[in-house]
Amino acid sequence: MFDMNLLRGEDEAHFSAEIHSINLGSLLISSMRSHEFCFTRPRARLLRDFIDHIMIRIDLDRAPEEGGRARHVVVIDLGRVTEYGLTPCHNVSVVVPRRLLGVSDGELARLHGAALASPMAMIFADHAVSLMRHGSTMGAAEVAAINALTPGLLAACLEPSRESAARARADLEVATISRARGYIAGNLRAPGLEPSTVARATGVSRATLYRLFEAQGGVAKAIREARLNQAMRDIIEQGQGARLGDIGHNLCFSSEAQFSRAFKSHFGFSPREARSAVLEGRNAAALAAGARDPDRLVFKGWLASL
Repeated sequence: MFDMNLLRGEDEAHFSAEIHSINLGSLLISSMRSHEFCFTRPRARLLRDFIDHIMIRIDLDRAPEEGGRARHVVVIDLGRVTEYGLTPCHNVSVVVPRRLLGVSDGELARLHGAALASPMAMIFADHAVSLMRHGSTMGAAEVAAINALTPGLLAACLEPSRESAARARADLEVATISRARGYIAGNLRAPGLEPSTVARATGVSRATLYRLFEAQGGVAKAIREARLNQAMRDIIEQGQGARLGDIGHNLCFSSEAQFSRAFKSHFGFSPREARSAVLEGRNAAALAAGARDPDRLVFKGWLASL
């Protein structure tokens, strides 16, 4: 989700990090222990991964299992550019789909990057840390209750901070990219989806749209990659019953062979390998290649299916 850089003077050989994540269906809860590092989320990554959720990061004075207490709560809108941020040694994060919050886009823009320490923010921080401690032991009924409770609690946490958050972001290009991305995401199965229709729907010229998507390699490439990301979500959702040819056809690929080639070029493994990996709960292609992070597909799949 981010590009990271070590702090000045930090030796890469001495850097280490450990992340534990729990998938609660409509929420992802993660705990991180690492050295401090800087992070960015540039426009090129926004265009590449199409992740549009909200991350709430609770910065702790020590690890949650050691009784860590919240210092503050940081709001990170994954649909917006982050030019610079600092991740502390210990934190717990909650990733929640934007649609569940009921908070306007303008208000989220003001809060983006803000560090909150209001009483409501600290209440939410305690809630998130508790979820990380106990989430893996909850049953289905408890998970459903948490999914119903948490977005409302988070919205209440953000509410008092809206007027005081003086971080208005007037980046019209990012807003235009967001509109274009929303139109693309809503029309992935439409054969008529092409750069000219995206430009008309977004209200800008084709030349402007091409310039905004230049970092990703163009509008057509953005559309193709969005369709491939949707194909991954379809494979995850359909599981063993996934008919790969139908998935490619419904996303406007001309043939199963073209779909398979594009999918493998984008993800590094074929649709068939992805289906097998989802069924096994692991990245079979990465395991076969001896990759050090064979579970990467699992977390990416969780993000895609939120």
